[in-house]
Amino acid sequence: MKKEYDIIFDYKDNKHFNQDLNGLIRKSNNENFEKWIFKNKNLNNFLPVTIINEKNEIIAALGITKFEIFIGDEKCTAIQLGNLFLKEVHKHENLEVELINAAIDKYSNVVDIIISFSNDIDEHIYEQTKFKKTKEYLYFLNWKHNEDTVRNKIKKLDLDLLQDFEIMTEKIKHSTKQSSHLDSKFDSSIKTFNILKYFANDTYHIPSLDVVVCYKYNKDVFDLISIFAHDKVDIEYLLKIIVPKHIKRVDFGFIPDLKEGLHIANTDIFVRSSENKIKSTLWTKEITTNISDSKIIFPILSRQK
Repeated sequence: MKKEYDIIFDYKDNKHFNQDLNGLIRKSNNENFEKWIFKNKNLNNFLPVTIINEKNEIIAALGITKFEIFIGDEKCTAIQLGNLFLKEVHKHENLEVELINAAIDKYSNVVDIIISFSNDIDEHIYEQTKFKKTKEYLYFLNWKHNEDTVRNKIKKLDLDLLQDFEIMTEKIKHSTKQSSHLDSKFDSSIKTFNILKYFANDTYHIPSLDVVVCYKYNKDVFDLISIFAHDKVDIEYLLKIIVPKHIKRVDFGFIPDLKEGLHIANTDIFVRSSENKIKSTLWTKEITTNISDSKIIFPILSRQK
């Protein structure tokens, strides 16, 4: 990195840098998480790392979110590396690697695991920074309709309505762990963004259980994306409420707590909304954890990109 460049962290109270970062992020083409949180002033747990030039201008930035991961009974601290933003004139200076290495140097002594996600385009960046490409698996259940179907009121949420939006966000923010295998907390902004981007028409409230559920189905495959509730939800009972009669298979966007019937398959497609099938590869740098040796799926809604 050029000598006239500096790397800076932790400047939430610096109006100049915040405005500069916001301007850089707004120029990005896609509708990304970082652009959304700045627009909505929802910057809790957001800790970007940036590179500035001799004029104190931000020329490159990496979005970082700090949160917690529960692996079995163990609570782990984590950061997730999000999107990279660079000014066009600096595209070929390899600043992406400088940003990621700076994040590793700062946080590897204070968190248990660092994670990120990539598509085919940016895989080389994680290889250069010595992240481990971590295999994920799809958990699914062969489904056969029976007479135990439970009739219950299901209300589709209109997330353009403030009341419905607040029902969803309150449940996300205060939800208990719904998977005893792998779950996350303090990343409610990521989950909210992903629902709004990919599953805005697939989110429901079941008043009698006081649970918000994100699900969809296509032909005979039902996708249970996520569950949010103050108390642990009985998944078998929930499925009897929400799964239509014609469904033959239920795919899960997390590792469900089911005692029997679960199958595991290889896959690299995890975001499957009505309009999108997006490849998503998990990269990990584990300090005290060991999830890369297990057959996991990182919760779909907890992926920053």
